[in-house]
Amino acid sequence: MDSRVGQRIAAARVAAGIRLEALDEFVSPQAVEEAVRSCGRDEKRWCACLPASAVVYFVLAMCLHFSDGYAEILRRLTDGLRTAVHTRALRVAGTSAVSKARARLGPGPLKVLFEQVRGPLTASQSPGAFAFSRRLLMLALDGTVLDVAPTPANIKAFGSPPGGSRKPGHYPQVKLVLLIACGTRGILDARFGPRRDNEVALAKQLATIPTLSGGQLVLMDRAFHGHDVLARITACGADFIVRAHSHHWLPHLRELADGSFLSCVADRASGQRQAALRFCNRRMPPGHPHGVAVRVVDADIIATPEHGPPRTRPLRVITSLLDPDQAPAQQIAAVYAERWNSETSLLEVKILQSDHRPLLRSQTPDGVVQEIYGLLITHQYLQAQRARAAQASLDPTTGQPLDPDRISFTAVLRTTRRHLHYRPAAGQPPLITLVQVEALAQLIPRRPHRVRPRARQAPNHRMRAPGPVPTGNVTYTITICRRDETPRVTPQPPAK
Repeated sequence: MDSRVGQRIAAARVAAGIRLEALDEFVSPQAVEEAVRSCGRDEKRWCACLPASAVVYFVLAMCLHFSDGYAEILRRLTDGLRTAVHTRALRVAGTSAVSKARARLGPGPLKVLFEQVRGPLTASQSPGAFAFSRRLLMLALDGTVLDVAPTPANIKAFGSPPGGSRKPGHYPQVKLVLLIACGTRGILDARFGPRRDNEVALAKQLATIPTLSGGQLVLMDRAFHGHDVLARITACGADFIVRAHSHHWLPHLRELADGSFLSCVADRASGQRQAALRFCNRRMPPGHPHGVAVRVVDADIIATPEHGPPRTRPLRVITSLLDPDQAPAQQIAAVYAERWNSETSLLEVKILQSDHRPLLRSQTPDGVVQEIYGLLITHQYLQAQRARAAQASLDPTTGQPLDPDRISFTAVLRTTRRHLHYRPAAGQPPLITLVQVEALAQLIPRRPHRVRPRARQAPNHRMRAPGPVPTGNVTYTITICRRDETPRVTPQPPAK
């Protein structure tokens, strides 16, 4: 047999044995093979240097080691196989071959795997995951953008960089909207598209019955307080708490004892009629507009930093929980703060790609989609390890179940990176035990509320320089306000 053919056969055997043992419990080799087969991407060639299953593991390893090149990632994948064949056979493929193998695989198998692993990762005793003694699963709906490589194909698929120019540092962007479980920060579902896509349109794709159901509470920012999104959520049987703009007109139907009042988010046609009547200063028709019945809670948030004067900001939230005895206004305003956990989870998604590569490396749109699904799978795996470590431990100070927020995401990520090929022998602990030991040794201390200023654009001749924003520990005080929202109607002259 020709020596070259023998080397190719040996390299194919090496590639066929590529696995990530650390992920076997989460993404089993059988699941990978089934996902590849269901998408029709299984390799037909008898001596393929990179079969489709190996490429799946390569994409997952690439997302865990975002700052490494293709050659280094291949070395990490074949690290556990160095004794299987001769060293020359470990040259499984080059950079060009890996790129072609990723193109042959496509995003389909990674999408199938994400559909299998997505979920809330919530146990009955998880702190911060339920509210109002109804075991309502609190979800957070939020979005972010990811930078992609500025290739002609990506620019054509995802649009030009922000501002319409290709200045240094400007990249095309993909808009990503996630449905995240508070407490465990597990991803229930995700939608993404070009930056020009509206977040509301992506959110409406997430508000479906397979994803949402009764007994769930969705926490959203004020970008999603429109009738279309709220109607879809209530149609699924779920409830919501969403922040509303102060200028959003909500009719004052009935005052409640806790300071909130009943109102209605009108649909498009009814809202336009009401707006026309208000513009003409005419009397409103009896009853309430056709739309989603809501309850409005107005509050003042007083933030007192460690250093500096206190600041007061108004807060208006609307909710589908209409019973004030079951969900008091004070608790409604306090529960809305759990939405900020989703901001931290979005930051953790980007921690996977921080290092030296601040953008997705794929050069084609299909590669970008494949890489995003790989990021979501690896992020879900790390959050699952984090949740399991918290569920198996108790808070050393209170003796209660440990809050997953106190488990360091970075500690779990570093432990997983070091033990990708961990195969416990007889008498050795499983990987989750190693994660628990290292995570519990680096517990995040229980801290009060903190404030972190948003990134602001540098001032120019048209902008006023932003004032100083205090950072550090902050004490929040919530005060429910009674605001009269009854529209004033000018008496109409008698008809002639």
